[in-house]
Amino acid sequence: MSISSLVAPLFVPANRPERFAKAAASGADAVIIDLEDAVSPNQKDAARANLASIGALPVPAFVRINAISTPWFTSDLDALRTSGCRTVCLPKVESPELVEQVLAVLGRDITILAQIETAKGLQNAAAIAAHPNILQLAFGPADFFLDMDVAVSKELTAFSLASLAVASRAAGKQLPLDGPAFAINDADALAQECALAVSLGAAGKLCIHPNQVAPVLKSFRPSEKDVDWARRIIAADNAGAAQIVEGQMIDAPIVARARSILSRAAA
Repeated sequence: MSISSLVAPLFVPANRPERFAKAAASGADAVIIDLEDAVSPNQKDAARANLASIGALPVPAFVRINAISTPWFTSDLDALRTSGCRTVCLPKVESPELVEQVLAVLGRDITILAQIETAKGLQNAAAIAAHPNILQLAFGPADFFLDMDVAVSKELTAFSLASLAVASRAAGKQLPLDGPAFAINDADALAQECALAVSLGAAGKLCIHPNQVAPVLKSFRPSEKDVDWARRIIAADNAGAAQIVEGQMIDAPIVARARSILSRAAA
């Protein structure tokens, strides 16, 4: 399946194959079969055996492998190589060299969703995003704040996510994904996190529960208010007479922004 970008990919534990189809039917634009955090060490081998079934899913399926610093990294790559899966979620990416290491095993036709979860990864985000096999960057807040050894804060989250957005666009890639909301039953918290991520330039948000998918998709689509504004801008531009709409000067960047909103709303 062709993948241009992700908005609301949903994680599902690799050791729970009975959940794969349900995750694929959740409305998520992709599922991420998770061999890492969702699977305990004593279940890693059994979880890898389930990768053979993901090719039948009706949506793109990524496999998140364990980080290079773990004892499971090599076995995960071996399992991926034989599974036929060509889409990988790579955790704790700190340099393009890690991407090359993965490609050396799996082949150069692999598409990678790169999780930025450390200070070094954030510092090297531009080089990582520029690698041709990188589809998109994704922020990993839990491990990032652990690596930074500081308390979770909106300020540092904002800086990090905005930095990933700039790095992504500078590399000509899609805007990044925000990390997941961990309070899975708190709809207000999810809405607040999505609103912040939208304002910082994120294209979407990782999901860890099926109930998060629809709210995330809605949050990252243009609102009716935005669409209405964009239509008025385009109408004024097409008329060729009005230079100001609702007190706003109409110039080429404003028109381009309006066209982008309408394009995303129609997608």
